[in-house]
Amino acid sequence: MRVVTQVSKGFARPSTMSVLVLAVGLLVGCAQADRTLAIATGGPAGLYYPFGGGMASLWSKQLPDVNVKAEVTGGSITNVTQVARLESDLGIAMADVTTDAFLGQGLFEQALPLRVLFTAYPNIVHILTLQQNGITKVADLRGKRVALGAQGSGTAVAAANVLRGLGVELEDIAPRYLSFAATTAALKDGTVDAGFVVGGLGIAAVTELAVTRSLRLIDLSEEELARLVDLYPAYSGYRIPGATYNGVTTDTTALGIWSAVVVHKDMPAILAYRLTCTVYQQRQALLQISPVVKAMTLENIHRLPAVPLHPGTQRYLQDPTKPCDHLDE
Repeated sequence: MRVVTQVSKGFARPSTMSVLVLAVGLLVGCAQADRTLAIATGGPAGLYYPFGGGMASLWSKQLPDVNVKAEVTGGSITNVTQVARLESDLGIAMADVTTDAFLGQGLFEQALPLRVLFTAYPNIVHILTLQQNGITKVADLRGKRVALGAQGSGTAVAAANVLRGLGVELEDIAPRYLSFAATTAALKDGTVDAGFVVGGLGIAAVTELAVTRSLRLIDLSEEELARLVDLYPAYSGYRIPGATYNGVTTDTTALGIWSAVVVHKDMPAILAYRLTCTVYQQRQALLQISPVVKAMTLENIHRLPAVPLHPGTQRYLQDPTKPCDHLDE
């Protein structure tokens, strides 16, 4: 579902309306029109949408000639595709999806013209089951009903990578493509045996499940983690602290997948500079949305080695202390 149809007049979608607006602007000699930008996020139940909405509000408030609106979308795959097609100006996507899109591999038949504006925060791959299901490791998922995330989502990509990377083919399981809410409901009802939920630490879907059922998080061995990170360099290890979720008292070794804000490679460098600068200089405001923003530091600004940073971000890193409006358009 798309909730925003306006686009940037400086970075427009190839639509009849945007062409008309551009033509009128040229005719009246307008040197710099106000921009309305769209950021592709995710579903309302996840973190991408409020995080994207928070950034949109911040940019709209801090940048006088920029108005930004958040779009509800299907998630990472939709977002990188829309940015590449100039249908959205910015998008939030998981590192594995962004890397595949940039390199033209996996689900992407050709390389997409993307750049990383900045890295946001790590998503954790939660592999969920219930204590009574008797599942303790990924290999136990063979022959089981497993929720892999919504069809075409970044969660589904990560779930397939984890399974195949550890020797479990999709043909070995009974896959179910369900949203986070549907996954936890199916675990409660016993209509699936396990499921994947990818999101920030303490994500609501997992927290709520743990309150009403005896949750088990499937732990990865050091060997399994090393194999997955070797196969998929966009992944890294992440330790879920005990007591994060009700009833799970010990630490769990899991995969972490960074999320990034991506833009088209042709976004104007000064616009990219101002967007990045504003987010980092006003980072405390974003912490009101979620504690995961604590990971959004300058040290973590580029966690996707395969995908280049946008030149505007590179310019910002030359001197992050300068005011965001010190450059002339």
